[in-house]
Amino acid sequence: MEKPNYQLYRNTTLGEALQKTLDDFVGEQLIPESLSKKVMDSFDKSINRIIPMKAKNKVNFRADKLRAYRYCDNVWTFIVEKVDLRDAVDNSPVQRLKIVACDGQTKGGPLGHS
Repeated sequence: MEKPNYQLYRNTTLGEALQKTLDDFVGEQLIPESLSKKVMDSFDKSINRIIPMKAKNKVNFRADKLRAYRYCDNVWTFIVEKVDLRDAVDNSPVQRLKIVACDGQTKGGPLGHS
């Protein structure tokens, strides 16, 4: 079973910059729309494979209130309020935090590696 390639990293600075550049290329007829979609699909696959290997930062938090939670298509989404972040670069309180957690396990171990 192949791991799904979640599109949540498209909303990062890198993902948005890539999408804008591709949109400009399509608008100027430098590349077809189909190539733009293939590049974004490749971005999704690559970023989902690399982030778990390279991102080692951990943050502890404590929230006063769980405002909402949802589980859909193997993705948990939590919205918490009045959050204290610990071990982060900025230890100031945050009014509202959205946490998105995707299933990183597949058959054969993490990310399909045995």
